[in-house]
Amino acid sequence: MKNTKFLLPSNYKKAGWWILGITLALIVVYFSMDGDLSINYLRELFGMEPLESKAYFSLFGPNSDLLMTLIAILLIVGGIFIGFSRNREDDEFIEQLRYESLILSLYINSGLMLLCLIFVWGFDFLTVMQFNVFSTLYVFIICFYLRLYFNKRSLRHEK
Repeated sequence: MKNTKFLLPSNYKKAGWWILGITLALIVVYFSMDGDLSINYLRELFGMEPLESKAYFSLFGPNSDLLMTLIAILLIVGGIFIGFSRNREDDEFIEQLRYESLILSLYINSGLMLLCLIFVWGFDFLTVMQFNVFSTLYVFIICFYLRLYFNKRSLRHEK
């Protein structure tokens, strides 16, 4: 267990699942509002003047979408908490499984990006690139936990 110094404590995993659940609820709220939660909407709701200057950071720009920015931040933080927290029974096998799953997720994501480079153009490609920000992390989480599940299941059948 020599390479676990960069992993988070195991209780972060539970917090990550909570963050992911809250984020999924926020996604439902976002799509039920038709994506109309800009910072100016919130400022007007509280009786404040709308922002006019472009000198603000993009998160607080006049046309920014506050809820979508919050969703993106929570997706990244929740994914990091889930994917890079120690397991309760961390050993060399799980460390090797984590490493192999990370490499596999990079291969899968790179393959998907190559396909998207070939078949998707224009503004649709920007949407694909936005999903690419999250896809490597969540493909890693799926690969790691599926491989962990199948390995534990095969060990149970051997006994």
